[in-house]
Amino acid sequence: MTRSRWMVCVAAVCAAALGAVQASTVLGLTLEDQARLSRHVVLGEVVAQVGVDHPDNGLETAVTLRVVAGLKGGSQPGDAIVFHTRSGELNGEISVAVGEAVLRTGQTVLVFLEDIDGRLYNIGLSYGVFRAVEDARGRLSLVRAIEDDLHVVDDAGVGDGPFTLEDIRASVAFAARQPRFDNPMVQDAFGKGR
Repeated sequence: MTRSRWMVCVAAVCAAALGAVQASTVLGLTLEDQARLSRHVVLGEVVAQVGVDHPDNGLETAVTLRVVAGLKGGSQPGDAIVFHTRSGELNGEISVAVGEAVLRTGQTVLVFLEDIDGRLYNIGLSYGVFRAVEDARGRLSLVRAIEDDLHVVDDAGVGDGPFTLEDIRASVAFAARQPRFDNPMVQDAFGKGR
């Protein structure tokens, strides 16, 4: 995705959410639209986080995931994939993007990753990150990792979970077969589909 297209989508969301001064705002999307916008969708374990200084965006965190399951993008179990969050710490300086996902090394997450100017980012701040939760029987479920200060507008009615990995895998597969975007704002920014 080009930065200009991404900025059009961000501008549309901001225009729709005037008044949310103390929170970040993202557009609520179906799992299918999140998959359509993603270069990669992966379940993995956070194995490293390193603060980096991006020349345009400022401090970020480069997050390395060890892939457990690749749902889109060709990643295989055992591969490492690096994406960036919009908050970071480097040389004692801290920058926090309101509403960004807070990740812990060792944590298992599922992420929808978009390509912005050749760099992978989680889609929609914490909206595009799902925490993996295991029940007493070892069954895995996924719950959105939405931070309290993230405001979701035009909610697609999907909810925050829990979802099974198979539910999300089915949504990603459907999106690959049916490229037409569900959300009219996304259709306006990117066309009818990918």
